[in-house]
Amino acid sequence: MPSADTIKYLLVFAVFFVSCGNNQVSIKGDIDYLGDANLIVQHQPVHYKYSPVQRDTLSVTEKGTFSFTTPVSSRHIRLLQINDESYPLVFSPGTDLDITIQRADFPQNVFVDGYPDDWDEYYNRYLTEIEEIENQIPVEEEKIKVGEKNNLLELSERKYQLAEKRLAGTPLHDYYLKTIGEYLVFKVRAIEYNQRFNESFDADSARNLVFTLADSLNFFSIESLKAQRAGIRDFAHYYARTFGIYDSVKSAYGQDLSEYDIKRVAYKELNEKRLQVLDHMESRDALAHARMYLVAERIGEQDLETATPSYEDYLEEFSDYPEYTEFLTYFYNEIKSVSPGQPAVPFSLPDINGNIHTMEDYQGKFVLLDFWAGWCQPCLEEFSYMKDLYANYSRDELEIIGISNEADSLVWVQDINRLELPWVQLYGGNGFNEETFKAYKGGGIPFYILVDPDGKISRYNDIRPSFNFSTVLDSLLSEYKNQMN
Repeated sequence: MPSADTIKYLLVFAVFFVSCGNNQVSIKGDIDYLGDANLIVQHQPVHYKYSPVQRDTLSVTEKGTFSFTTPVSSRHIRLLQINDESYPLVFSPGTDLDITIQRADFPQNVFVDGYPDDWDEYYNRYLTEIEEIENQIPVEEEKIKVGEKNNLLELSERKYQLAEKRLAGTPLHDYYLKTIGEYLVFKVRAIEYNQRFNESFDADSARNLVFTLADSLNFFSIESLKAQRAGIRDFAHYYARTFGIYDSVKSAYGQDLSEYDIKRVAYKELNEKRLQVLDHMESRDALAHARMYLVAERIGEQDLETATPSYEDYLEEFSDYPEYTEFLTYFYNEIKSVSPGQPAVPFSLPDINGNIHTMEDYQGKFVLLDFWAGWCQPCLEEFSYMKDLYANYSRDELEIIGISNEADSLVWVQDINRLELPWVQLYGGNGFNEETFKAYKGGGIPFYILVDPDGKISRYNDIRPSFNFSTVLDSLLSEYKNQMN
């Protein structure tokens, strides 16, 4: 039974929505300063990572004012973004919004006039109330990973309770549902660590309790899953880890094996466990959404031969969900376009001295493209192995080209000088929107592409300097030399 406050908010919004007489939203506002950043209004796509993104860059005057008008057909949330930070705006037909932004505080202390209720105030209060929790959660995460006493679950539960207090029943209700998903993911993660450090821990009972809790919080409903975005992917991923598969693979292959490589080595076992989560979906709508997310992750993480069966099965079973099938078809074809055998993506990027390098400059040898950034710890952990590779192979055999996604070029320069990397370093910038990275359909970093001497893609993100690169390259070099003789 919804609370009295929830009913009040829903009734207020219903009256507001019905009274609107046109199908557009107009926003105007001011920001105290913006610097080199952009002010962006972005749609939330079908898939948080792999969908094409529709975004509008707002023109901001020297005085810091901006305006924007767009057609809308129904109430929904769009994100106001500055760099990696975002603030949710409620777009409803016929709305005029006046926005005030304090850049140093963003996304806190954004004030919106034009809502029929104080939704901006509720969200600002929520952000203020969870600020300390958000700062403490990463600290507690590190403790749970090593078996130390921690307050991770208590903090996460407190966060979703605050979200319920401030946001439940408002048009920002999705943000409340999202915190429930975060809490449940932490509950699942705790199972993996508890059984690792406590031999008497009953993982089966703990898993059953998490599913009971998830059911009681309607986590597997379509409303919740859409609000979670990547939540179902994370829940299924960490659920699979509770069966000790990661520990078994590391025991067999070495403790330094990266998570990405574990996912490939143990794909079959992990996927079987992930699919068990689908048995808990509340409706066919929920099942279609959840499976769409898992199929997309398989396309993005595995070779196409492995991913194709689940992709084709989905298209056949859920043909009545065109939004999902059209997205998966688009993404599958995008990945296919950068699969081994396809031409390498051209680029033209500067090095630290401003000299421009292109892909064509390096034909005639194998080239490892390394997409990275200084804030990416897994990227940095690969560098010692890459230095050995660079020393062990001649430049006629192998060249390494680092392409940085670092948003700030000055930070990139500092990283280059600090890390003393001997191979070619080029600057792409713009985070995950860096053009070459996007053209290769990169989803995260480190991200590796191996290009052959003829300028064609040889391996697509299934190699790691710390794991299998030398074995793969030796085989390819031998094959190539035999072809040339």
